[in-house]
Amino acid sequence: MRTNNMKAILKAALRVVCILPFAAVVAFGQQTVNLTAGPTTVTLPDGSTVPMWGYSCGTVVTGGTATCALLNPLAAATTTTAATWSPVVITVPYVATGTSLTINLTNSLTFGANSVPTSLLIVGQLDAGLGTSATSTASPDHTNAQPLTWPIAADPPGAPMTGVGTPPAQGPRVQSFSTEVAPGATTPVTWTALRPGTYLIESGTHPSIQGPMGLYGILVVTTAPAGGVAGTAYPAVGTTVPAVTYNAEVPVLLSEIDPVQNNAVTAAVNTAGFTETAVWSGQPNQCGNPSSANYHTCYPPAVNYTPLYYLINGVAFNKTSPSSSLFPVSPATGVTGSVLVRFVNAGLRMHVPSIVGSVTTPAVVPTGTTAAAVSGFSLVAEDGNPLPGVSRVQSEVFLAAGKTYDVMVNVPTAAGATALPVYDRELSLSANAIARDAGMVAYISVNGSGLPAAPAFAGAIARPDTYNSVLAGQTLTVSDPGKGLIANDTNVFGVQVVGTVAGLTLNPNGTFTYLGPPTAFTYCANGAVTAGVCSSNITASVTLGAAPLEAGSGITMGNITYTSNATFLSIKPPGILAVDRDAAGYPLSVAPATAVASSGLTLSVDSTGAFNASVTTAGTYTFTYKAQNSQGTVSAASATVTLIFPAATGLSVTVLDGADKKTVIPDYRWIIEEDRTFYVNPGCTTNPPPAGCPTAASGIVPTFGTNFHTSYMPLVATGCTGPLSCESGQTIVDPATGTHVAAVCDVGDGVCRPDTTGNGFTAVLPSAVHLDPTKRYYLSVLPGDAANPFETANKGKGHG
Repeated sequence: MRTNNMKAILKAALRVVCILPFAAVVAFGQQTVNLTAGPTTVTLPDGSTVPMWGYSCGTVVTGGTATCALLNPLAAATTTTAATWSPVVITVPYVATGTSLTINLTNSLTFGANSVPTSLLIVGQLDAGLGTSATSTASPDHTNAQPLTWPIAADPPGAPMTGVGTPPAQGPRVQSFSTEVAPGATTPVTWTALRPGTYLIESGTHPSIQGPMGLYGILVVTTAPAGGVAGTAYPAVGTTVPAVTYNAEVPVLLSEIDPVQNNAVTAAVNTAGFTETAVWSGQPNQCGNPSSANYHTCYPPAVNYTPLYYLINGVAFNKTSPSSSLFPVSPATGVTGSVLVRFVNAGLRMHVPSIVGSVTTPAVVPTGTTAAAVSGFSLVAEDGNPLPGVSRVQSEVFLAAGKTYDVMVNVPTAAGATALPVYDRELSLSANAIARDAGMVAYISVNGSGLPAAPAFAGAIARPDTYNSVLAGQTLTVSDPGKGLIANDTNVFGVQVVGTVAGLTLNPNGTFTYLGPPTAFTYCANGAVTAGVCSSNITASVTLGAAPLEAGSGITMGNITYTSNATFLSIKPPGILAVDRDAAGYPLSVAPATAVASSGLTLSVDSTGAFNASVTTAGTYTFTYKAQNSQGTVSAASATVTLIFPAATGLSVTVLDGADKKTVIPDYRWIIEEDRTFYVNPGCTTNPPPAGCPTAASGIVPTFGTNFHTSYMPLVATGCTGPLSCESGQTIVDPATGTHVAAVCDVGDGVCRPDTTGNGFTAVLPSAVHLDPTKRYYLSVLPGDAANPFETANKGKGHG
């Protein structure tokens, strides 16, 4: 009995000994990070402050080895400043027997009475972290989709919108791809089998909104370098894929900001009655219409996403503070060998990063080849997947939205080597679409290397400006930043006026408008003005002087002749102004009330140089006009415009119903084009050709074809014949009275003109066209009621 008891005790002890190491491995592989999602702001190089949502690292878990840090260390709170927005990077030690990560996500996305849920995705890590309760919302009503997207099938103006037909059923729309965290709650999200590599972290709830708002970061699962021992980014896979080792690493996250969308989202979530599931619509009484009572109670349409700022690690490059874009590798000193650069594209646009001056020694080379240092970097892994085979060396790498790439470069060995520049070859190198030398530019510091010495990194200098362009009663507008106050400054990203100047509106980018007498003012560069004091102490003066007035003789007028093919002639801008010149280069317009037409000519002239003319009798007509420049100076001389209306050919056109071949259709739109195709006489198409045909001697019928050098078919004339084809019954607002007046909208460029005839349209028949009897022409017609079946769901008849 003693023997049996002893065996039982030994077995139990052995089990305990075996369990203890396993428990130690599980404890070591399990990591926990505290993360909070909440609203914040970011200040950009031009001084703009944009609302953001972002992740912030919480309290460090005791005993854990996973870390959470800001990619932009300067965004951390200090004793005098609050924390600002920055993406985060979470680093988790890799354990071959199982790497587990729990993120305790706290949702602080609360905006007064409103709040929104959020969630978390690790793109490329398909594990339990996604949860089992992804959410969706019902599809919007598509009943009226057809008339909205196909105007010809819509209702008449002013009538209620009604759908045509029954659109296909739409499935539910995804709201969240993973388990949501309710506002104010903290929910643990666990991944039990993380794979090594570099991954994008982002919100899984309304990702087209919450992603661009700033809810993204990086997850790195790795065996980091320590104590002089190289780290392992990716372990070996059998004997085919060797382990990827490195001596230092640096994350490089690329992203964008659309300030318009972010401000629109912020306005929405702070508006009473906001609901995140409401569908945006710009129709009357809908949440996207500024005149509606429920305006701003839904998210803006993400399809309009247009980024204007570009960032690396949450920093838009600022040449007045380039050290903000200097990112050291880890470890920061004593590094030899190779540096692993972890590229992550968290934006919605593609980017193509390149490392200037980088050198790499490929880890895997073709058999029989000795590895040697070459320019560029070696591609190591894509989306957390090691790349097999011979190392690929490139000078740049394409990153689609959400893409990650690990690349390897050698540690610079040259004495006095500076930091390695990184930039986007897609040229996202601006700020707010106007500021140069900004955007996706950064520097990788290895072993404490600093920024290169460059004149562009000098301090800001504001220089005086003079604009001798002030005219009495006219607004001086400088809308081009290249001609604004900042154009001649150095490293100035924003300006404010010091004091108050009546009639002046100064924009931060240096553009301005002014209405008033000659004056002068002072602006503050790269700072704020408080009680008349510039915080940066960088100022410059601006003189707005009187503009020298040009004499009327400085405007050269040119005569021009037009030949019409019908009794109505319409010329588009610049029209008659195309041959006029201003010696000083000022823009020209037709001087009001200066057009004088000859007898028998009905004429309307626009200030842009466009005009419409019509006659009842063929002949030659003229009118004169004067031009004026933007200073208000009227030309000393007049120009004469000659209009030739040849005698109409009298082409008789009768359009019949295609169904019965008898009913005459009087209302149609028509177009005549010159036929320049390869001509074959219909009487010469038999084989052999009859006598008198061009190829009768050879006995071969000419082959039909197109002369591609003259296949352009010039427009001869176009017109309409009735109220439907001429789109009658339209009105425009008379700016003089503010009332609607009858209009003719057959100009062809989307611009209507007042109807002086009272008909509501101007009919022009093909018979009024002059045609050359030596040429051939195409005639195309479109019945005015061709759209009737679309408007009535095939209940009404139309001619086609």
